[in-house]
Amino acid sequence: MLPNRTEVLIVGAGPTGLALAVSLRQAGVDHLLIDRLPQGQNTSRAAVIHAHTLETLEPLGVTEALIARGLKLRRFAIRDRDHARLQLRFDNLPSSYPYILMLPQDETERVLGARLAALGGEVHRGVTATAATQGPAGARVTVASAEGEQEIEARYVVAGDGMRSLVREAAGIGFDGEPHEGSFVLADVRMRWALGRDEVSLFFSPGGMVVVAPLPNGSFRVVAAMEDAPELPGPADIQALVDARGPTAGENRVEEVLWSSRFRLHHRIARSYRAGRFLLMGDAAHVHSPAGGQGMNT
Repeated sequence: MLPNRTEVLIVGAGPTGLALAVSLRQAGVDHLLIDRLPQGQNTSRAAVIHAHTLETLEPLGVTEALIARGLKLRRFAIRDRDHARLQLRFDNLPSSYPYILMLPQDETERVLGARLAALGGEVHRGVTATAATQGPAGARVTVASAEGEQEIEARYVVAGDGMRSLVREAAGIGFDGEPHEGSFVLADVRMRWALGRDEVSLFFSPGGMVVVAPLPNGSFRVVAAMEDAPELPGPADIQALVDARGPTAGENRVEEVLWSSRFRLHHRIARSYRAGRFLLMGDAAHVHSPAGGQGMNT
């Protein structure tokens, strides 16, 4: 069984929950990090780490490991088929990290998880928070696991449990915003790409936008807005998007889909990041469009 008492209970072991656990471990603050999943999701999802995020993560001792696994990109282009309408450069940023670091989220989580383990911490997996209450002296969270149900007392509870956060609901914090019309395709593919592996390309077209970005393992991330995206986009679906919206010059051929997903977008932000003993972070506090890679970085 888990301990029945802790200073800080972190609900959710995504990148934000892991980063907080590392920080607390370094500071010598007693905490528990729980996650309902029996293991990490092991899918790429968020794939951009920005310069200031790398700066912010330096004290946690993970920045060098992230850079070693990632792909540094210094150019971002907005294109109309074969014509670059706007080109942005990141190599003149006033930072020690003048680039966009492309790194799939599962790799980011592995780096943070390994750092936490090296400090003697751990993720308690297969543990689901089912109820939460708070009073003047602290909070109580009911959790369920294979070992049964128990209550954990905590001085603070930090919600890293996603857009449908149980902790945020228990705190009574509003989550203002609305869903975005339509849907999005997200896919990691192996492909022949005439524009090479040196830039992130965003294409605007009458059919909608598509983004193509290189990933460190030789694959590419493709993101596209669609009115009604297929649930599991396959090679033909991604190829059709590239053909209709991407460049016409050169060979641009999708050879394999490594991972794909359909998602519907929300723009929402919590009315407050704190209510008494409850604090919000990550998707429990704000959800974004994937454009610009702002969600995980924030």
